[in-house]
Amino acid sequence: MKFQYIKLSMLTLVLSLGACNKKIDLYPIASDTEANFYRDQKDCFQGLAAAYNVLLWDAPQNQNAPFQLISEVLGDKCFTGGASATDLPALLRVDRGIIRTDDLTPKAMWYKYYYGIYRTNILLEKLPAATFDEPELRERYAAEAKFLRAYYYFDLVRLFGNVPLILKTLAPSEYNQKQATPEEVYKQIGDDLLAAINVLPHYKDLPADQYGRVTSDAAGALLMRVWLYYTGYYKKAEMPNVSSTQILDISEKVINQSGHDLLPKFSDVFVNDAPFNHNNKESVFEIQYSSKANSGNFSYREEANGNLAVMLWAPRDPNSASIFSAGWSFAPIDAEFYNSFPNDDLRKDATFLLPKNISVSFTPGYQNTDIFPKKWMALKANQATRGDFRLNFPNHFIAIRFSDVLLMASELNLLHGGSAAKAQTYFEKVAKRAHQAGYVAPTVTLDVLYRERELELALEGVRYWDLMRRGLDYAKSKIDINRGEPFISKFNMDAEGLFPIPQEEIINAKYTLSQNKGYF
Repeated sequence: MKFQYIKLSMLTLVLSLGACNKKIDLYPIASDTEANFYRDQKDCFQGLAAAYNVLLWDAPQNQNAPFQLISEVLGDKCFTGGASATDLPALLRVDRGIIRTDDLTPKAMWYKYYYGIYRTNILLEKLPAATFDEPELRERYAAEAKFLRAYYYFDLVRLFGNVPLILKTLAPSEYNQKQATPEEVYKQIGDDLLAAINVLPHYKDLPADQYGRVTSDAAGALLMRVWLYYTGYYKKAEMPNVSSTQILDISEKVINQSGHDLLPKFSDVFVNDAPFNHNNKESVFEIQYSSKANSGNFSYREEANGNLAVMLWAPRDPNSASIFSAGWSFAPIDAEFYNSFPNDDLRKDATFLLPKNISVSFTPGYQNTDIFPKKWMALKANQATRGDFRLNFPNHFIAIRFSDVLLMASELNLLHGGSAAKAQTYFEKVAKRAHQAGYVAPTVTLDVLYRERELELALEGVRYWDLMRRGLDYAKSKIDINRGEPFISKFNMDAEGLFPIPQEEIINAKYTLSQNKGYF
């Protein structure tokens, strides 16, 4: 399979692993190969940075495919957008549930995640023989690599369902890997995250110059998300090797021992203008995008380190007097979602931007609704001064927020043998921040909880996966939208909401891979 053809000469990228502009410079070394790299602690640190770096690949194989934006188009709150219906036709097919087996979007996602898995696997293989000046760091690097492998496999198995489980570098004779069962993949994800939880430091103990690196709390929070998705989508009582009692205990530790908390104001989480409020205490795991890449252009976008979703989501050609940088108007927000947002909810103004309401004109794109995500705005003040600024916006992306942890913990307590009082407490903590003093929160139920998630985590790439874990019929009831052309979205029930296995990968694997249901 093609994802295995990777050399260490690719380590020419830069990853920000913390605040205070502390960078890992990955310089090209012509003589370094897989065989003679990873010799010492410095080499292994660079290998770890390379494993993190795949998080930044919003355009794998030059396809515009940020995971958070793709997830929103799959869901029920955003359409396709762009300049026209033919601007990014593969994304339109994602929105309408008619993805082709030769489409570039699933191919790009498959490539991205297996590339990341390869980089974690080779680091884990090489760590035991490397020379370390600080031996305790060997175990920490391994734990970080295991978190990243779990993170990549979770996105991969959610997208494709039936994927090869590869835990080592492969010889050419081993390229024809068969698919594992989802249960086997989720068991490995759980094992990797449990190992990371037991080794990594808590957020409260992390020096500021290491913000952005994985913590024990990030591993625990990700395991909560994985556990809820697996048990929901596959209708299981528990996840392999992780009981309901165990995941409840993990949730309590993340909430009470991590040092994370909600910020007093919701709007402070998503500060877009300098200075950014990056890596704040509400951020449990944050992808550290950067504007520092000298390279990275439209011929090879993987070398850019910026948040491409910022450009993809922004208005086209805002008037020159405005503070906004010109974007590409993909994933326009459904007006019905905006209108359903309560006006007394303090999150509304922090979530949505309506340019016309502030006298900003722009060129309407395909499926224009006049509504854009305020959480991720492309501002002129944030344009990079090196590389192509359109690919290098430095807005970080918070992959897991503490508010999500509280809502997941509420759900775990509500449905999986926990405390009803804790379910209410954790729910209310999130809901009350979103309203003026004196707000009385409703009694938490599953529907009330999902509505809160819909409002709190709007446009953060969470909604589709929430729908999927409530059942395919439920997902279809929400995603199937037909208001007349061009405002149409459709859920692929036959495919059970999954992407097709890229046909090219099936051919490369000599047909040892089987195509997902609903695709031919």
